[in-house]
Amino acid sequence: MLVSTSLMACSALYSSFAELGSSFSPSPSPSPSPLDAATLLVLENKIYQQVNRYRQSRNLSPLLLNRAISQQARLHSQRMAAGLVPFSHQDFDKRAQTIGVSVPYQAVGENVAVNQGYDDPVMIAVDGWIKSQGHRENMEGDFDSTGIGVATDNQGKLYFTQIFLKRQSAPVSTNPLSYDPIQNQSFLITLEENTNYQVNRYRISQNLPPLRLDARISHEARLFSQKMAHKQAPFSHDGFEGRVKAVQRKIPLEKMGENLAFMKGYPDPVSVAVKGWINSPGHQKNMVGDYNLTGIGIAKNNVGEYYFTQLFVKKR
Repeated sequence: MLVSTSLMACSALYSSFAELGSSFSPSPSPSPSPLDAATLLVLENKIYQQVNRYRQSRNLSPLLLNRAISQQARLHSQRMAAGLVPFSHQDFDKRAQTIGVSVPYQAVGENVAVNQGYDDPVMIAVDGWIKSQGHRENMEGDFDSTGIGVATDNQGKLYFTQIFLKRQSAPVSTNPLSYDPIQNQSFLITLEENTNYQVNRYRISQNLPPLRLDARISHEARLFSQKMAHKQAPFSHDGFEGRVKAVQRKIPLEKMGENLAFMKGYPDPVSVAVKGWINSPGHQKNMVGDYNLTGIGIAKNNVGEYYFTQLFVKKR
């Protein structure tokens, strides 16, 4: 079994705004056949990277990728690609309403694009958004979360949807060290999903299939991160065999590995953790290992320390 450890010093925060952007559509030209799901995921990731890079160039905080938001963005792109709705913001209010059930928000906006036949379709889409005032205002807005979906029709035309969202603020406490786990749990789950996205992005870059996030494994990872955050366990792999047995009671497995990270003081803790793992031979070995499932748990204590646990599982 692969076991490795990572000790880092770091922490987190984000910011952004809202308005519905207009649509951008470059002139179409002949293009290749439809792309597979893995390639579309790579395109979504490139959109995410380029938009955050643009925000960084404007001294704005990066957007946090959210799976629930991405699901709605992807569905809209797929519906446009299938011809079920026109290339437009049709039903945007319904998407926003659906997202709001799981991610309460203060403001929400949307950018869409379509193009075909370009060597770098992502650059075309993002450059078009930057040149369009409505889209640019979304890209530079007071948002903290985003979701991205890319779909293709049977002629290879690509449809892009990016939804921008500012999460609803938790009530401000008069105690600077107070931490309400109920108010912050949804934010931590978003961080977990973003960790999974970034780790899978790295696996795809190494020509490996993505790992499937499993709630049962994440439960065990989350329990251990919570113990470390509340000083009930040291920052170490102590008790790893117990976590293996706990997962094994739910999932028949061949092997299991574990990556840990600890940080305080960083605006993007997920990127710091994942980059640290990539640069550490033991962690990187787990990231590219022969696994097919994963579970991720993140906990934060009242002094702003984040504890990450990622479990890697090969299911029998």
